Amino acid sequence: MGEEGSHYFKNAYENGFLNQLLYFVPAAGYYNLIANLLTEISTYVPLIYSPLVTAYGSLLIILIPLFLILFNESYLFKNDKEKFIGCLIFFITGPHIAEIWANSVNSQIYLFFASLLILYLKPENKKNQILFPGLLLISGLSAIYSCILTPLFFFKYLYTKSRKDLFNSIVLIVCSLIQGTLIFYSKFMGQLYSSVTNTLLETNSVVSPNMDKIINFFYNFFAKPIIGRKPVYFIYENFGLKSLGASLGQTSMLLLFILLFIIILSLLIKSRFIQFCLKDHIFKSLVLVYILVFMVVIFGADNAQTSGRYTAIPGVLFLIKIYYLATNFPSKIFSKFFSILIVISIISLVL
Repeated sequence: MGEEGSHYFKNAYENGFLNQLLYFVPAAGYYNLIANLLTEISTYVPLIYSPLVTAYGSLLIILIPLFLILFNESYLFKNDKEKFIGCLIFFITGPHIAEIWANSVNSQIYLFFASLLILYLKPENKKNQILFPGLLLISGLSAIYSCILTPLFFFKYLYTKSRKDLFNSIVLIVCSLIQGTLIFYSKFMGQLYSSVTNTLLETNSVVSPNMDKIINFFYNFFAKPIIGRKPVYFIYENFGLKSLGASLGQTSMLLLFILLFIIILSLLIKSRFIQFCLKDHIFKSLVLVYILVFMVVIFGADNAQTSGRYTAIPGVLFLIKIYYLATNFPSKIFSKFFSILIVISIISLVL
């Protein structure tokens, strides 16, 4: 990945260990510890092998969520079958694009997944507890994503009164203070990338919505995680939408998805969906995490992007919520419906 070489490896190669350890990109606004460490290690081998160090180091990071799912007791995945499906969701569904695989800069995404899985571990889980604060420290110092889980870790402590949950909360509070300070510093110095919110609304003489960005947002955040890229384009090209022209065709497809969403939501409400949401604290917390991540992406994505790596975490969270409904929602009809959506999501990437 270009950013890994042009920023992190360049600094590691030209400067000493301490300088690299404290290095951060002001334009990004946050500290990325894992990228600093992996690129620093890569300078100790011949230059031709340096990319392999960051690639295989990042691959180890990618495997951490798999380890947490399979070998720990969780509120999200309660038995072997659910753990197997959970591994598929975290590894071979639509949001997992090539851009986020095996590079140090985007290892922060899988560190966030690790932090999320630690959050939903059951209190009685005794395995590997000593490793979790260190893992949360690396995650919190590698991006803002894991830091947004801080209030949820604190609420978990208030519920469990567990010393380990208190320690986890303190670790993320410290990380959040460090990352927040760097963000405000970069903003004050005028060095942050432009946000996606700058172009969701175009400001000329009249404020008007940027329809391309809005369509792109709905496609990447909701449609693509479930049915993938190819089916969306197949519908667009073979159901008369393309013949309407690019702008009208894409708008019509957006309205179609919105209409479908409204119909499904209406049926869910009739099936006591609101009552389920009010009673199920795990699902409510998943919705809160999604909202927090959504805000980070919308206000933090550089150069106004709502695609690529910025949709990986929201996409996976969207699928986790769907799978949680598939395994916990009382209506059997909707439980099967949500299960089918997960199967489609897995198959769509394989195909």
